[in-house]
Amino acid sequence: MAGLTKKLFIGASLAAGLSAVAGTPAQALDITFHGAENIQSYTHQDGNLWVGANSNYLTDGDLTTNVELWFDGEDVLDNVGFTATAGTHTVSVESVTAADWAEYGTKWLGDLFANYAPLNNVWLQLDSTVQNMAIGAFTTMGSGDPNIAEFNLDETGAVDIKMAGWYDLNTKLDPMIAAAKSSVQAQLSSSNPIIKVAAQVMLQNIGLLEGALDEIGVLQMSEIAKVTINGEVHYAYSFNAVDSGFVAKDDDKSYSGIYSWNHAGIPVESVPEPSTMLGLMAVGGLFAAAKRKSNHNA
Repeated sequence: MAGLTKKLFIGASLAAGLSAVAGTPAQALDITFHGAENIQSYTHQDGNLWVGANSNYLTDGDLTTNVELWFDGEDVLDNVGFTATAGTHTVSVESVTAADWAEYGTKWLGDLFANYAPLNNVWLQLDSTVQNMAIGAFTTMGSGDPNIAEFNLDETGAVDIKMAGWYDLNTKLDPMIAAAKSSVQAQLSSSNPIIKVAAQVMLQNIGLLEGALDEIGVLQMSEIAKVTINGEVHYAYSFNAVDSGFVAKDDDKSYSGIYSWNHAGIPVESVPEPSTMLGLMAVGGLFAAAKRKSNHNA
């Protein structure tokens, strides 16, 4: 009887250990918002498109939903967003301000030119006024009020962010260029020769910019998020979108592209749980008992 009880105990321990080896439940992702009065969640539901800050739309696995940081417009005045924790890792994702642009803007422009050679080739030929106009247009389109379609942080500290944006920004940029050309062309009729010459130069510059954009074809730029990972600041953006397969219900244009940004974590060494150790000890005990019995029979 004692032997049977011992076998049952070992069997139960082994089952518990193997269950622990099979896997443990994933840690829940804790998300809290700050500046929630300037954050809105897009539901993609007719008649109820926008609701308040809701973390469910960050982790629902549905790219048609998103959370927009700084909902009030393109002129971002403050860093609002959310903070997520998983294990020992803390990550905040926020809107981007003019002060942030002063930190990362040069690198962003370098990455822009690295991705679009035609633009890089004509940039130094452009008048500073046109350069500033272009930078203003680009930063407005890829502004710091990102729409976070999906967010994930795992126990290693790895971060994955998907942002909803425009698949081809030319559809948004073309009207802006057309408006600028129209304004400059109106100055060609000026009686002031200085203004007329300046307008001619400006139109030539705009033509160079248009030619570069035509050569590029599909223009892709995500919005930009400020991501602080365990105290270290990063700026999340991408120049590569995938077709989302849908558009926003309120304008029938935006959210046509999904941009991804990732940051690798640090692999965590596996430390067996107590129940796992108990199971391994039970396995070892069974093998030892079987060996003793074999030796005894011999």
